[in-house]
Amino acid sequence: MLCSRSVHSSARRTTLEWEQGKSLAQRPGVKEKYLLMTLVISFFLGIAVAMGVYWVWRSGGITPGFHDVSGALALVLCPPYILSLAIGPSPDSYLELGLAVGTIVFANGFLYAGAAAVGYFFVAVLIKRLRGA
Repeated sequence: MLCSRSVHSSARRTTLEWEQGKSLAQRPGVKEKYLLMTLVISFFLGIAVAMGVYWVWRSGGITPGFHDVSGALALVLCPPYILSLAIGPSPDSYLELGLAVGTIVFANGFLYAGAAAVGYFFVAVLIKRLRGA
């Protein structure tokens, strides 16, 4: 709510009067709630997938490089996994490992959220056309 204050002064007394304005923020509609819910769920799904790929990679389940099926599957599920080539099998420092893994994890989360937003847009357009036709 916006409020403005005005001061009226008379000879001996000063008072503050508060005037209430209109509220600028509106509550989100149902459609925005569904979109936000879709984005949040897909973002955390992307993070979970990237963390799973990272744990399998660090435990040795995915060989370095992309010459076998497990590397190709990891790249399909988590495209930012290609940054693992920059790290190599043994990182020089924990800082390098932390920065690279953090980048992979959050990039995959945002990639999944972006793909979900595009999917949400197409589903919304399709539903709108089916209801209108």
